Amino acid sequence: MFYLETPRLVLRLFQESNAADLFRIEGNPDVMRYIRPPAVDASQSLARIQQEIIYNEAYPGLGLYACFEKETNTYVGLAKIKHIDPTDDIEVGYAFVPEAWGKGYATELTKAAIEYIQTHFAGRRIIAFIQAQNANSRKVLEKSGMKKIASVYPGREEAVVFEYF
Repeated sequence: MFYLETPRLVLRLFQESNAADLFRIEGNPDVMRYIRPPAVDASQSLARIQQEIIYNEAYPGLGLYACFEKETNTYVGLAKIKHIDPTDDIEVGYAFVPEAWGKGYATELTKAAIEYIQTHFAGRRIIAFIQAQNANSRKVLEKSGMKKIASVYPGREEAVVFEYF
């Protein structure tokens, strides 16, 4: 199984057995506040994982990753490393369960994702999207070396766009 590591996290592509874990993110209104409306039940998370498995087969090395603490093997969140249709750009994203907030995981993960993309997908633009009011994610992206760009991204007109230079 394909995976990535950071100093404190292990990232593995989501499997159907992780549906309850993903629902801990997607079903939590606090976590989803700046992403989209929360899922109403775990079947929606299972369906998403099934779509992501198909995506990963089409785009090896890219996908939606479940994040676990190395020391405890506790599920703490997700990482998104996916191309953005119809471009060649790659989006980096993350979400963590509330008990993992404030531990620096998002910055650690984003830096590792950027390094991974630079190594395995050299030359492709690295993009992240946030909502304007999401100050915490803005700080994470800036600490990770990403910069806000002035342009509007097609299909994401409401988002603030960051790019790694």
